[in-house]
Amino acid sequence: MSARLNLSAVAALAICLAAHAGASELAVRFHPADQVWAHPLESARSIHAVLVHNTALVNRGSEPVTVSAVELQALRAGAVVSTVRLDAAALDGMARQGGALVESGMLEVLDFQFAPATLLGEAPQLSATRTLAPGAALLLLQQFLSYKGEADRLRVTVQIADSADRPTGELAIRHGAAGRFRFPLEGRWFLGAGATPHSHHRWAVPEEFALDLVQIGAGGKSHRGDGTRMEDYYAYGAKVLAIATGEVVKVHDGEADNVGMLRRPTEALADYQRRLMAGQGELLNAGVDAIAGNHVVIRHADGVHGVYAHLKPGSLKVAVGDMVAVGQQIAGLGGSGNSTEPHLHFHLCDAARALHCNGLPVEFDNIEIPWSDGPRGLQSGDIVLTR
Repeated sequence: MSARLNLSAVAALAICLAAHAGASELAVRFHPADQVWAHPLESARSIHAVLVHNTALVNRGSEPVTVSAVELQALRAGAVVSTVRLDAAALDGMARQGGALVESGMLEVLDFQFAPATLLGEAPQLSATRTLAPGAALLLLQQFLSYKGEADRLRVTVQIADSADRPTGELAIRHGAAGRFRFPLEGRWFLGAGATPHSHHRWAVPEEFALDLVQIGAGGKSHRGDGTRMEDYYAYGAKVLAIATGEVVKVHDGEADNVGMLRRPTEALADYQRRLMAGQGELLNAGVDAIAGNHVVIRHADGVHGVYAHLKPGSLKVAVGDMVAVGQQIAGLGGSGNSTEPHLHFHLCDAARALHCNGLPVEFDNIEIPWSDGPRGLQSGDIVLTR
């Protein structure tokens, strides 16, 4: 009897040791770390999308680990509603991307996008291949999933070569908005960039649901004359309004309107875009305030912060600590900072800094979209009319 028990124990121990030998110590981390927000691609048909900005696979073990595949799945009550699979070739490409980020120094310059210290650890070490040395990480950038209906969880499952272990990580998926507010401008406005995938905002962590708002006049132009002066633009100087009651927690003024970023009358688009890239690089090196230009951050209820950027120099009417009422004028619209022409950049986020925060979706209760088929979220290219 005791001999049989001993044999059973030995067999069980052997199974446990084999399982342990095949197990990895790969951690799955995210930035933003807690949740992703769904955005409506097509409201009438309930088609939504989520964007997972940064996923890091970090080897916390003492032996190299080779990642052979990764699956991202949107789940509803445990059932899979959408899947994106990254095979070895895709992972090789992402590893090269990560290596280029390190080599260029952009991982640190764009710390508001990648949060390397929290995503990768105190001494971030990005791998340029999908074989991860101890302490190294593979960075998966900007994974986009769409699905019909709603979903509640986002799961990442990692397949490791020569191992039965399948490390996973999960995020909550949230639908809806962080609140309903009053539009920050009055009248008729053109949404030059919003949260739709073809616009630049969607791909930046703090600005994921941001709005760039301009005015269009005769001939479909946003300016009179040749557009070489800020005053030529229909939007310039418009009243910027608080979207809700709140406390002013950040004010930055003193940045000149960025006349150098205006497109020159005879300038070819390709030449203009190259010039913009160079100018934006200089602003990035100068820091967040140079990018946002003159701006105000207001803390509203439930930890929601409104960011109003590219404001007209000298037009700010509030100071840190002021309490503002909904609809109160806080500044004039301008073209300071990273601004290609006078416009209001507005976004919601979860912290008091304009870029070092996570973007939040927003809804407004006093607007119409004249050519929409029914109630829906704002999309890039919309005409917005305030009531």
